[in-house]
Amino acid sequence: MEKRINKKKIVSICPSRVSRSVCPSIKKTRRIRRDLFRLQRDPSITEKTIDKLRLRLKQKKNQGIAIDCKGCSYNVPKETASVPAATA
Repeated sequence: MEKRINKKKIVSICPSRVSRSVCPSIKKTRRIRRDLFRLQRDPSITEKTIDKLRLRLKQKKNQGIAIDCKGCSYNVPKETASVPAATA
C-alpha cells in the first residue's frame, strides 16, 4: 500500500525524513505561527502587524518546506547516501 501525503499537512512533514523538531524549515514555520499567536493576544499590537504575519505564514504554507531543503544540511542526495564506501 502506497503512503499518501496529506496536502493540508505538507508543512509538518520533512521530505528529507528529518524529525520535525530538527528540520530548520519547519522551525521557521513554527516560529512564525508562534509569533502570530503571541502577538494576537497583545492589545497594543496593530492589526497591520498581525496581517503581515498572517500573510507570511500563508506564503510559507503555500510554498511548502521543500523550497528550503536545497540548502538544508540534513538533505543528502539519494545517490550519495546509497553508495557504499569502497574499501581497498
